[in-house]
Amino acid sequence: MEIQLGNEEIMRLKLVSKFFKGFADYSRLCIFQSLMDGEKTVTEIIDYTGFSQSKISNHLKCLRESDLVEARQDGKFIYYEIKDEKIKTILGIAAEVIKDVSEEKLNCMK
Repeated sequence: MEIQLGNEEIMRLKLVSKFFKGFADYSRLCIFQSLMDGEKTVTEIIDYTGFSQSKISNHLKCLRESDLVEARQDGKFIYYEIKDEKIKTILGIAAEVIKDVSEEKLNCMK
């Protein structure tokens, strides 16, 4: 029996795909890591990651479009922060899963 997705389900899955796109890049994960303890300016993110200003700006644009990061202007500075605390939870769970999987692989190799 074949089940087909409805338009609403297709749209929801496309949104989920766009959401996870924000996590699917090493540079963006480094930006997330820099923001885990609070908001930062682009300069502070550059100092943390060592990436160029243009690279950070491009990835921040992607993260903002994916609604994962938000920006706040204060005078001439723009501060970026993780939009929702649940995103930090997702990143923490991902780290735990990877640690568990890595330990299982290591145990299998012994």
